[in-house]
Amino acid sequence: LYAVFTLGGLHTDTEGRVLDPEGDPISGLFAAGRSTSGLAVGGYSSGLSPGDGSFFGRRAGRTAAGVRE
Repeated sequence: LYAVFTLGGLHTDTEGRVLDPEGDPISGLFAAGRSTSGLAVGGYSSGLSPGDGSFFGRRAGRTAAGVRE
């Protein structure tokens, strides 16, 4: 459908930790943005990715750095 986009594929928790097939976090592996989430609507809408990437990227970065909220 969208061969040039990375849309989903990596399963993450709310802190951006990438999960293995059993649902356990993979040590040291974090992800955010469209590599972890699919389309928000029935089709691609330009401008949505920066919001997802910045919000979840910040959460993943804080978790990777060991910062507690």
